[in-house]
Amino acid sequence: MAEVRHFIHTLHVAPSGDRFLLLLCFGLTVVFDMTVAVTVGVVLAALMFMSRMAGQTGIQMVGEHHAIPGGPLPPHVLVYEVRGPLFFGAAQRAVSVLKRIDRELSVVVLDVRSVPVLDQTGLVSLESALAKLHATHVYTIVAGVQPQPMALMARAGWGNREWLSFYTSFDEAIGIARTLGELLPPAIKRSAPEVG
Repeated sequence: MAEVRHFIHTLHVAPSGDRFLLLLCFGLTVVFDMTVAVTVGVVLAALMFMSRMAGQTGIQMVGEHHAIPGGPLPPHVLVYEVRGPLFFGAAQRAVSVLKRIDRELSVVVLDVRSVPVLDQTGLVSLESALAKLHATHVYTIVAGVQPQPMALMARAGWGNREWLSFYTSFDEAIGIARTLGELLPPAIKRSAPEVG
């Protein structure tokens, strides 16, 4: 904030939330002192970061226009792509999609290749959704798991379940899903359609 040229340049190129934060910290430094400005700035910057990351998180069903290794899957197998870090409130909103599946399924594949981070809140939300799938006799495969989420899932004891498996390789997981989709009978269809 002490370099005028840098301050003005930042005001011209930064997103509106960052400009607001810069001006707020500058005003707090002038009115109060640097300690108050830094404290408020760090807290607001953290909240802005979490909000932006939550906006990047989501789950969507992979349609037929996506390339699945080895061609189309059996009719009772669905693939869901999970994007972004699963943490805090973002995880519950994203994972709620899995609780509303209304199809006869035997296998659901969660493509988590784009999930770099999973926290305890995300783990609990994901576990709740997976338990609902298990209650309807749907086998779940978590595919493309990165190291940090895999370590957290292992610590939570997720490796000891007969209805759930994990693969770091997405292609290998799809091969297993294809085989299981042909062997396992589809689960009972739920009555109220909620998928939108």
